Amino acid sequence: MPIVDPVPPAGTGTTVHSGADEPAPRGLGAGLGVTVLAIGVALSFWAGRESEVETAVHVVSAQGGPAQTGAPPTTASGRPRDAAFGVPFPNLKARLGWEPVGRRRDSVDGRQVRTLQYGRAGRRLAYSVVSDAPLRPPPGAVRVPSRGPDALTFETGGRSAVMSTRGGHTILVSGAGVSRVALVRAARTP
Repeated sequence: MPIVDPVPPAGTGTTVHSGADEPAPRGLGAGLGVTVLAIGVALSFWAGRESEVETAVHVVSAQGGPAQTGAPPTTASGRPRDAAFGVPFPNLKARLGWEPVGRRRDSVDGRQVRTLQYGRAGRRLAYSVVSDAPLRPPPGAVRVPSRGPDALTFETGGRSAVMSTRGGHTILVSGAGVSRVALVRAARTP
């Protein structure tokens, strides 16, 4: 833009325009705005996926907390009269010797979690059903080869854990000092 004397000679018909009178170039500003928006969306998507992967680990951490209420009543066969999100808790007493001892209700990363704790020989096993669609497994989870439903195992915070699905929901079974074999059997018990 040419340099203009702010005081034009009188009677010349010359008008002085300030830069504020001219519209700002739009191409650069709009392009920059779209770029910033795209980066923000990508980061929020990545952060959401990262947190989703860690939700299973956070559920296992919550499972280690104390029972909030007592054990539910059981049927004559020993099946707990309790379910979470349409998924009944299994009868681990008849097949594996684990008796229901307490329950927890947690909210973990925006999902509702219902946990039934079982006890045997002074140890505790936690069986949780997580609301909504199945969770993504945490990094390092290992698939358990077998004829039963798919299951993944992982370790976190001193607890061994097994992740599976039932009724369209994630099932997480964990315990400290409980063998992976026992956890896998518990996760696969209907």
